[in-house]
Amino acid sequence: MTPKQAAFVRFADHCATCPTCCAMDGEGANLNLPCAEQDRLHEEYRQASRADARGGDR
Repeated sequence: MTPKQAAFVRFADHCATCPTCCAMDGEGANLNLPCAEQDRLHEEYRQASRADARGGDR
């Protein structure tokens, strides 16, 4: 698994199981509540994607 793939899996696993990230209103729409861990994991994924686009971690 590449670093980019691993970062995506961590991000996706968090978003699928975090009560804050999964919070919904009475009609089933996601509330998009702020989550510091989601922000951190998204940044980790973004950095891994950028490194991958450059051809590796530099």
